[in-house]
Amino acid sequence: MNLFFCTTASKRLALVAFIIMSSTLAGLAHAGNGDVFLTRYINGLNAAMPPSGNPGQAADLFTTDADQINMLAPPSAKPQRNREAIRQFFAGFDGFFSDWTHVEKSRMTHGNSAVWEGVAQGHHRESGKPLRLPIVFFLEFDNDGAVRELRVYVDERSIGDQLQ
Repeated sequence: MNLFFCTTASKRLALVAFIIMSSTLAGLAHAGNGDVFLTRYINGLNAAMPPSGNPGQAADLFTTDADQINMLAPPSAKPQRNREAIRQFFAGFDGFFSDWTHVEKSRMTHGNSAVWEGVAQGHHRESGKPLRLPIVFFLEFDNDGAVRELRVYVDERSIGDQLQ
């Protein structure tokens, strides 16, 4: 009887250990999604920027009801509240920049959330002058990797200083 109890206790202990390890591994796998989603977003964003200038491709990185908010914009600037508004936002890049890319400095991810810090850089279409803007993205992804919410921290006023 003691042997049976011991075996059953051992099986229970093994089952508990398996459950703990499985949930830990599942959490780690889930935690990895943000990194994969973030890499896909930055690569897709860069591919859609000028000179290719494909605003639809950039907008397709978002859910249909996504929000994109420039947190440093003046109060009169409105956030983009759906994929079509986001597409229209990205359509403006081609007229202003001859090339534009995002270069990573650091990233942090957790689950389907990510923070990305880097530099957005390129050349002003009209003057040819180089532009560099420090930029930070806070992203929330859905379970398929589409952006549900993007909060952007960039000082667009520094563009004017760089063009003088």
